[in-house]
Amino acid sequence: MTRRCLSRLIPALLVAAACTSTTMAHYLWVTVDAKTGKNGTTNIYFEGGPGPGDGQYLDPFIKRGKTWIRTAKKPKTLKLVVAKKPGKRWLSASLPTRGPRSIDSFAMWGVYRYGKTDVLLHYYARHIEFTDADSLKRLARAPQLDLEIVPQSTEASFKFQVLWHGKPLAGRPVAIRGAGGYTANLKTDSNGLASFPVAKAGRYTLKTNLDEPDKSGTQDGKTYDIKRHHGTLVINLPTPTAG
Repeated sequence: MTRRCLSRLIPALLVAAACTSTTMAHYLWVTVDAKTGKNGTTNIYFEGGPGPGDGQYLDPFIKRGKTWIRTAKKPKTLKLVVAKKPGKRWLSASLPTRGPRSIDSFAMWGVYRYGKTDVLLHYYARHIEFTDADSLKRLARAPQLDLEIVPQSTEASFKFQVLWHGKPLAGRPVAIRGAGGYTANLKTDSNGLASFPVAKAGRYTLKTNLDEPDKSGTQDGKTYDIKRHHGTLVINLPTPTAG
């Protein structure tokens, strides 16, 4: 291959690789801006992290996504609208009540090809605001979501459980990012549990996933080989008190 051909081919390959890696790195995230509106605003992003991006893969969530707010009462469906800034696009809704509260979101994205494997993608996201152990316990479960990251306690560390259809998921990877640059990559134990120390108060994000390799079918006229489920949790944690 000539140098001229290589000079044309390499940029094209780099662009293709960048597009693939970008799509693979997208997750559904729920955040809350308590300073906007009467009771705050929830923002739903489909990006690499919990913040606005170009929103180019957002359409399936607009079309068939569903988001709820939960307090001590029955979950209430939120009506989302498309929010925009120059080069940015996401979903947003005014919240009807203040915290403690949990905002839970779900959508089936559709079929995406990873290499030679066609995957039907599902996304589950949560944002929990709590004030004490009792309110955290009340909000911990989101039974309307098939895949849940469920807080357990914040006493000496943050303990959580990963559930699939309400049953513990053992050996699932969980990536954590948090205040002060904290990072950890854990696996759940035989009871679906894991924990990490919280040295600094602030926002923490957790994400996990599950494949169903024996599930194949057709969605939106496209065949798929497996189903893949991604779950995230965004939560503000205080510095725990040991003891």
